[in-house]
Amino acid sequence: MTTNKSVKVEHLITCPICHEPFKDPRILPCSHTYCRECIKHIASTNTDQFECPLRDGFVILKKDINSLPFNQEMRDLVELYGKQNNLTYYEKQSCSIHINLSALIQELNRCTNCRLVKAQYACDKCENEKFCSTCYETVHAPPVMQKHQRLSSDNKALETIPCVTHPKKQLEYWCLMCSKLICVDCLLFQHKNHSYVLFDDVMQGFKIKINTDFQSIQSSLNYKINQTEILLNRIDDNGKSSRQKMTETIAEMRRIIDEHEKDMLQKIFNIEKEQRKQLEDYKKPLTKELQRLNIHKVSFEMLSSIKNHTKLLEAKQGFDNYVNETNEKLKLLPMPTVTEYFLEGINKFPSLKQNILQCGRYIEVPPYHNLQLEELITDNRKKPEFDLKLRSLTDSDMKIVVDMLRKNTVQKYFFRIATIS
Repeated sequence: MTTNKSVKVEHLITCPICHEPFKDPRILPCSHTYCRECIKHIASTNTDQFECPLRDGFVILKKDINSLPFNQEMRDLVELYGKQNNLTYYEKQSCSIHINLSALIQELNRCTNCRLVKAQYACDKCENEKFCSTCYETVHAPPVMQKHQRLSSDNKALETIPCVTHPKKQLEYWCLMCSKLICVDCLLFQHKNHSYVLFDDVMQGFKIKINTDFQSIQSSLNYKINQTEILLNRIDDNGKSSRQKMTETIAEMRRIIDEHEKDMLQKIFNIEKEQRKQLEDYKKPLTKELQRLNIHKVSFEMLSSIKNHTKLLEAKQGFDNYVNETNEKLKLLPMPTVTEYFLEGINKFPSLKQNILQCGRYIEVPPYHNLQLEELITDNRKKPEFDLKLRSLTDSDMKIVVDMLRKNTVQKYFFRIATIS
């Protein structure tokens, strides 16, 4: 069974496409890494372009694949992992047979003597050898092997380095004054009275420092990624809120305009209807009078056509009476008047249009600053604590406090921020 560390490393050095150790690893601008041939193969089957399988939206053309930067860190990690397991992955990858990485890890953990069971022990003298319990006892049974030291297969002794000046001595110490590896004889002669420590302690301190640095970087990266996610969510929320407000506002404006249009059209229609009715009422008696006129005209024409002057003289009085009566009626009938209307304020539309376009503009909000609060934190950066309970702080102010504590040298000290109402 592989260890958790082996599984983590195996996952890290495995190409997500071919599921094998990286061969010629190339890093994309989106920071993801794949084998160069895997990228080419997918591009060949996808209209000569490669889209990152992790769905981050990055696309690269086939002609640009060879120019992708080589991921040296991943190459080094693959080689380092291979050396720890007595195998150079790039040599193995040159073989046409593809080996499952899990099976390979299992094979590397077998006893190098019998190749049947998992190795349990290593030896400080037998380089690159791992033994099961039975094989270790068998191999180390001869008296000449009795001085060999049994080690756990996972904790084989570190490589020893002979001193160049004193070849029979091993480099075991670190001279603090000269910053170099030395042996016990160097310590007694060339580096006499120099301050020194065990080299194992130096390496242990180095490992602790590197791990601490890694944790610090990881913490910083996690914080920045988390803050980026918060900002992305804020963009989504702000965009959603702004779209909703804009949609609701424009919808309300449309409703008001539609209602105003409906009311105005109804008013225009009602006034038009009333004016037409008045004119139609005025026109009706005139039409009747026109019919009477036509009757009298026909009668007069008939009498004139028979050339009987006696009858024409007899009818004269009737025609005169009609003419006089009709003229009196027309004098008493005043001409109708029509009241004119116009659309007041409609000429204001151009300026109204500009006002509408100014309503709901999407403008940048300047960053919030509280200089007094920022100066207070900076001035108190060397104090073990300071009190903010008498200050009225908004959510934006509290964000300034958090950011300033993170950025400022004040973070080197322990702070207690008093409870804020």
